[in-house]
Amino acid sequence: MKLRFRFVNAVAVLALFIAGSAFAEEAAGDWTGQLNGGFRVLVHISKVDSIYSGYLTNPSGNRTGLDRIVSDGAHLQFSAGKLNLSYDATWDAQERAWVGNLTFQHVYRLALKRATAADMAPKVHRRPQEAAIAAGSLPYQQRDVVFGNAAAGDRLAGTLTVPRGRGPFPAVALVSGTGHNTRDEDVWGHRVFLVLADALSRGGFAVLRYDKRGVGGSSGDYDSATSADFASDADAAIGWLRNQAEIDPKRVGILGHSEGGIIAPMVAASDKNVAFVMLIAGPALRGDRLFVEQSAMTAKAYGAPDDYVRRRKLFDEKLYDAILTARSDAAARTTAEKIVADGVKDGLVDQNEAETLAKDDTTVWERYFLGYDPAPTLSRLTIPVLAIYGSLDVQVPAGEDSLAASEALKNDPSAMVVVLPGKNHLMQQAKTGAPNEYNDIEETMSPTALHLIVDWASGIARRN
Repeated sequence: MKLRFRFVNAVAVLALFIAGSAFAEEAAGDWTGQLNGGFRVLVHISKVDSIYSGYLTNPSGNRTGLDRIVSDGAHLQFSAGKLNLSYDATWDAQERAWVGNLTFQHVYRLALKRATAADMAPKVHRRPQEAAIAAGSLPYQQRDVVFGNAAAGDRLAGTLTVPRGRGPFPAVALVSGTGHNTRDEDVWGHRVFLVLADALSRGGFAVLRYDKRGVGGSSGDYDSATSADFASDADAAIGWLRNQAEIDPKRVGILGHSEGGIIAPMVAASDKNVAFVMLIAGPALRGDRLFVEQSAMTAKAYGAPDDYVRRRKLFDEKLYDAILTARSDAAARTTAEKIVADGVKDGLVDQNEAETLAKDDTTVWERYFLGYDPAPTLSRLTIPVLAIYGSLDVQVPAGEDSLAASEALKNDPSAMVVVLPGKNHLMQQAKTGAPNEYNDIEETMSPTALHLIVDWASGIARRN
């Protein structure tokens, strides 16, 4: 799911106030600080002929230049006008840190200490589940495939994994979330669908995963597509699977992650031959409501003050309502630009975000998604459905979405909605659920989630 809240970049600069001492310290060098939401950022300061310059690096690796840096050895001040951000600290000799206030829409607390070689070294992120797949002997065959979507005139490229032994086998088509995803659904260095396909194929399922249109080996125009267009591609994947000799056409299901969790029910509601549906963090709220909650949850996870979260929610609601009610894309863009400009004046939108917010929120995909309500489609399903949510997911908040999914599926006796404790949007075991954790967590998907998915699907396949 697309992360709508750009507070991520700005929140990487929150602050800690403690009284300091008068001992002098040279400000030049690399400094690092821990933020409320778990972020660690770097500040680099250079000095040439008594003139300081530098930049701040956020956890995503993006740099923002500091346009004012002043230090006399006992005090340090710097600012980034582009972010409307400033820092005012005193050197604390006992703590060996600059300790003070950072102002960004509010006053926060941050201590900056000299960065060590380890802080500056590129992080090596282990992916043990993926490494095990690469190193081990696979109990299934895999081959690259290409299939067509006649309705769109596209050719989609993917990978089919088939268990060894006698078929025909039950099968699953995997549908990825928002973004230019390849067949492996790469997210923050994790190949989510590689791990998921491996688990399902070890469990006896043939699995098709494919590059989205216009991505990797697939043709088509990604940027002009909506969720409905991606559903057309998923429908073509299901149709192709049914025609493979090693697959049982009566036991073909579909699994969607994030936005894929909207697309999968679309396909199943229109194709009565789909045997089952599995949703991982599939939205059940209308798009505008989802994005408002997503932004608020993400902001809280990063330590944003409650007052800012409250005012930003009101801003987002106003913006999305204006976009949805506009009579045309052009009118939506014009109105959005005015609202965003007001948001900048009110300290709710920083300049970096303002440069692209109106454009991004009025694309063809965005306007469709904001107005789409998944609940009526879910309510039309009468086949087995498994919907899994992570209790710490801030992109598709489990509280609101699991309740909406349960309500929509209440007349489907074979539907099951599960909230997994401590899991995030990728179904990793997490601490806060904030997206900055995805990369640092070594597991690509929790074994608990994988076992639940495989065991549930196996039970459905045995009954069919």
